[in-house]
Amino acid sequence: MTLKNKGEVLKISFSAFFADLGYQAAVGALPILLVVYFKAPVVIYGIVEALNYGGGSLISLLGGYMADKIGSKVIAVIGNALIIIVSFTGLSQNYVEAAILFVAGWWSRNFRTPARRAMLAEVTYEEERKEAYGILHSLDIAGAMLAVTYLTLSLYFNIWIGYVLLFTAVPLTISTLLLLIAKAGRKSTARKPKKTALFLVISTMFFGFSQYSFGFPILTAYDFSHKTYLATVTYGVFLGFSSLFGYIFGKIRLESYKGLAFLGYLLASIATLGFALLSSGGLIFIYLLSAIMGIAVASTETFEPTIMSKLSPEGLGSGMGALSFGRSIGLLIGNSLMGFLYQISYVYAYLFASIMSFIAFLIVIYKVREG
Repeated sequence: MTLKNKGEVLKISFSAFFADLGYQAAVGALPILLVVYFKAPVVIYGIVEALNYGGGSLISLLGGYMADKIGSKVIAVIGNALIIIVSFTGLSQNYVEAAILFVAGWWSRNFRTPARRAMLAEVTYEEERKEAYGILHSLDIAGAMLAVTYLTLSLYFNIWIGYVLLFTAVPLTISTLLLLIAKAGRKSTARKPKKTALFLVISTMFFGFSQYSFGFPILTAYDFSHKTYLATVTYGVFLGFSSLFGYIFGKIRLESYKGLAFLGYLLASIATLGFALLSSGGLIFIYLLSAIMGIAVASTETFEPTIMSKLSPEGLGSGMGALSFGRSIGLLIGNSLMGFLYQISYVYAYLFASIMSFIAFLIVIYKVREG
């Protein structure tokens, strides 16, 4: 590692690791809990995920604004501490209770995300940020992969999913403590993001249309295998490749705009098209496509905040909030439509998502050619 302030980078990044070690188990459990155990229609799951991301879009904007006003560390710690609400989904008795608890915890995650990204930008120099965001994403997703591992093993051994959800409170608490001791998070004195940042917000919105909750591939895997633990393996494959390539993208010399366009948006479009056309071939195809989708998401999570940190001086919280807002608006619409289309046919749902990701690719390519 060549980072000059690597201690603080690692505190913030390991906070992300423990956060995902907790709440990503809840993310993987949610479609199983709602659709398999509580017998909710898939369209209900789509609406719940739309509420997660749609309401979260406004929360992201609020979190970014508040980070600039009172300091990113305060907002990051408060938001991170409240994510623990998702753990109490394990006590829910029906899909309505489960949805309310999960949405509340997820909105707290959105509230802290812009502030945490701003903290990371604060402790790094501009030329270090691609590597720093790559490390953040890699550790973030490594925690998520371990979360899906213990979730999958629990399902295999028939441990009640509610116990798994309650356990997530432990790593979430550790995550908050790490943010609390990080030496970053002052108020921002920087100016507003440049107008050119708007293209990034728009492109990530279209990518959000396609970056459906990964619960949909989990449900697709369950439809073809009828085994809950084989279905959650899909998410583990996705996260494993996303973690690995987040680190790789942070290290290699690759121009951020082209990396985002070709290895992010275009690759995601291809992978999602594959879900539409190849899922009927069985789990081997679903797992392979999940790996490719993981690579694509690693690219977006590395290059999007890197670009925004340059367009928004010192990683301005409002800029990061706008980035999260754009993605979340896309996810609001995308997950709603995915749920309705999936109820008709999973093929239609994935075709829609593939087209939206391709539009995001075209937006970035246009920006690159425009200079």
